[in-house]
Amino acid sequence: MHLRNIMSDYLNETKNFEVENSFKPLTVKKSDWTHKEKKLSKSFEFTITQHLHAFIVELLKYDKESPTEIEVRFRKNKVGVIIHAISPQITEIELEAAKNIDKIKKDVVYYYAK
Repeated sequence: MHLRNIMSDYLNETKNFEVENSFKPLTVKKSDWTHKEKKLSKSFEFTITQHLHAFIVELLKYDKESPTEIEVRFRKNKVGVIIHAISPQITEIELEAAKNIDKIKKDVVYYYAK
């Protein structure tokens, strides 16, 4: 037996690989945070004043313990949050802070739900 006969299926195989229908590639969840230069920013809107106040208080507590530079602005029923990068670019620390702030908002709304 020659190697060519043994490997004939492999050598004659077409190079077109088709993806099976059952295979679904991973999709990345798009962030709501806006990325500009060395900043991440997002605006939160509240319909219930109690949620707004609790969110601001929790943000102040988080800012105290977080290593990131967080800027918070609020007016009427909106809160704007800007996370400034200390290094020349956005790092994992700032991305983690953004996730934590999203969790804070979710927790506040859940905790004060009627």
